[in-house]
Amino acid sequence: MEFIILLIVVVAVLVLPLKMAAAMMGARNTGAFYCLFALLLAVMIQRFVGGMIPGVTEQYGMLITIPLAAIAYMLVLGTGFLKAIAIAIVQGLLLIGLTLVLGSVLAAI
Repeated sequence: MEFIILLIVVVAVLVLPLKMAAAMMGARNTGAFYCLFALLLAVMIQRFVGGMIPGVTEQYGMLITIPLAAIAYMLVLGTGFLKAIAIAIVQGLLLIGLTLVLGSVLAAI
């Protein structure tokens, strides 16, 4: 039971910032399942490209990650590439903020 609750919380923490960012930037498809599929596609693209480019440092990896995630967001969420880059950046900022808030709430319990 705890595993199911943990899985729901993790999926919500990952999907909610993307859903909010897509809605803010005016994407055509902003449903929860569209966002979940966009995240899964972004991870698959990043793993595939990451396997082709060995030895990428953390700083360069972030520069590669944003455009690759933007390609997945562009395809699934129905937006342009520049808006998809903005969605990826806003989603990252919202994810950091939501994680900090969730961590502080759990630490207070």
